[in-house]
Amino acid sequence: VHNCVAAGGKVLIPTFALGRAQELCILLEDYWERMNLKVPIYFSAGLTIQANMYYKMLINWTSQKIKETYATHNAFDFKNVRNFDRSLINAPGPCVLFATPGMIVGGFSLEVFMQWAPSENNLVTLPGYCVAGTIGHKLMSGKPTKIDLDKDTQINVRCQIHQLSFSPHTDAKGIMDLVKFLSPKHAILVHGEKPKMATLKERIQSELGIQCYCPANNETVTIPSTHYVKADASGTFIRSCLNPNFKFSTCSSTDKSYLDSNKSKAVSRLSVSDDRATEGILVVEKGKKAKVIHQDEFLHMLGEKKHEIQFAYCFPMHMARTEDLSSTSHMLCSFDKCTLISRLSMILSDELSEGNILDLGEELQVESFHVSVCSSDNCPHRLSSSLQNGSESVFFCCHWSVADEKLAWKIISIMKNSTL
Repeated sequence: VHNCVAAGGKVLIPTFALGRAQELCILLEDYWERMNLKVPIYFSAGLTIQANMYYKMLINWTSQKIKETYATHNAFDFKNVRNFDRSLINAPGPCVLFATPGMIVGGFSLEVFMQWAPSENNLVTLPGYCVAGTIGHKLMSGKPTKIDLDKDTQINVRCQIHQLSFSPHTDAKGIMDLVKFLSPKHAILVHGEKPKMATLKERIQSELGIQCYCPANNETVTIPSTHYVKADASGTFIRSCLNPNFKFSTCSSTDKSYLDSNKSKAVSRLSVSDDRATEGILVVEKGKKAKVIHQDEFLHMLGEKKHEIQFAYCFPMHMARTEDLSSTSHMLCSFDKCTLISRLSMILSDELSEGNILDLGEELQVESFHVSVCSSDNCPHRLSSSLQNGSESVFFCCHWSVADEKLAWKIISIMKNSTL
């Protein structure tokens, strides 16, 4: 920068208005004071000026070094920095200009670049990373002689180009040094340009002998662990593991009694399995050994109560027409609740391909979904108090947990489109 302004050139520093601009200004201001330079330094962005005001006000949030010198000198009180006006773009004489945006993708930095780039005396200093496709990235990738802004606009580039490592992200060398120092068994690269990440991955694996991963978005990486932690288990958790955990499912088989008559009959048989599995919570308290406890114990430890969201819905289901029945009460007398539930179980067994259907007598259960015949005319879960088609319908009351919401509405849809 000094060499450029000493030769009478202009320096454009495209930068982000918050953070990096202030850091560079502190360095330039200090250098200007030591070298007794009078060349003006300009800020173009209103945000940068406003940000500087807050940096001055909130000096306690800055680093220890800046706070220590605050009594004699506020690091953000820039004596050599001034506001920039558009009329100064083509003004004679050297100057330094901070302009946004930092990657020269538009705005004032692009406007100034178009004016200053054709002169060999001028300098563009890029203080950080620039995304591919931006003018800043094209300048960093190799000094171009011309840049096509659009089909009608071409920029002649004869100015000097210089890059500074002021990005908040460390570079490849810094990452390699960090990985070498930590010597992990695995490394995962998750942020950056794909080709550069692939190159860095190869360097980590070949030079450091460390397994490295470079997963794409939504890709899962599984890392084996050889680190084991011994944990105690509470009595309640152990007892919950010992409790039966029955799973019921139906399967089809052939009834052998029909084989002699050259006929076969498919018979649904109930299959029962017992998977002794339970879920616990690993608790690591300060100064204590790790312990696996039951979820109810965890709630008690936190002094909280268990909250569950339950959904409920009461609706009518069509019955087959029966001439001698004239009311719902007669219907429920003729067809007891167990019979209705049994018929419903048969319908769901034919129509439903998921979940275990349990006939519990006066109630049917599929996972957390429970359905029973509703004989209350004032059921709070009923949207309509009137029966559909008079005596040819009967109400069923359902309730389920949020985890089985899709399954519940599928069952309700089957029931509404079926006839008992």
